[in-house]
Amino acid sequence: MTDRVLRSLLFTPATRVAAFDKALGSGADCVCLDLEDAVPPASKAGARPAALDWLSAGGEGPLRGLRINALSTAFGMADMADLARAAPGAGLVMLPKVGSAEEVRLAAAVLDEAGSGLTLAALVESAAGLAAVDGIAAASPRLTVLVFGGVDLSADLGADPVSDTMRVARARIVQAARAAGRDVLDVPELAFRDLDGVARAARLAAREGFTGKAAIHPANVAAINDAFTPDAEAIAEARRVVEAFEAAPSGLAELDGKLIEAPVVKAMRGRLARARAAGVL
Repeated sequence: MTDRVLRSLLFTPATRVAAFDKALGSGADCVCLDLEDAVPPASKAGARPAALDWLSAGGEGPLRGLRINALSTAFGMADMADLARAAPGAGLVMLPKVGSAEEVRLAAAVLDEAGSGLTLAALVESAAGLAAVDGIAAASPRLTVLVFGGVDLSADLGADPVSDTMRVARARIVQAARAAGRDVLDVPELAFRDLDGVARAARLAAREGFTGKAAIHPANVAAINDAFTPDAEAIAEARRVVEAFEAAPSGLAELDGKLIEAPVVKAMRGRLARARAAGVL
């Protein structure tokens, strides 16, 4: 558990230079410039220098990120080459359309050679990526986040977004991320003006085991952060469990007539750590 929480990630088009620093004030834990879906092919090369300068500038505040183009494309290879030349000391690079663990290892090797401190996020948004998700999640220590790419994955699988097929896919990505000790973010809500709907989706994602959710509009960030931040009641419960366990001389503790087992204690300690990282404890 790090001292940085990743509840919300706000995508911002890499062509909107005037919005870069404004996005940092949105309250998002990560602001991720988008060189992929949000930028038409004719504008990608022109948008890249300003995005890399912003990523490399670092500074206080939210984590800075950049979604590059897929490594299977010429644009993606050019993105990685320029990233290696810039070698930012910190930040996040999101790899889209990851279909194998080898793609993650390739990106990590390039960053290793460049001496960059960037971490990686992998977007799982294809049938191939879903089939390889366990290997992707464990591919490199640089990989810190998996992202559920529900829109593209739904199309690739030929499955309705609310079908059992997609529910199973969500669960698989959560399982793989958790087993590898990674954060896992839910897909952004395309109906971003429906703030109640965004809040419901974020709360559901938290119950399903996601650690955060992406967004495409700053107005969605507050509801997402709220859904993934332990409230006072949850914090109090975690404290009671941990204190009861630590006070038991035999390592076996009982609280409210129930045995407290080690996995529960681990989960409660994780909850408290997230609360501290979020600044509410």
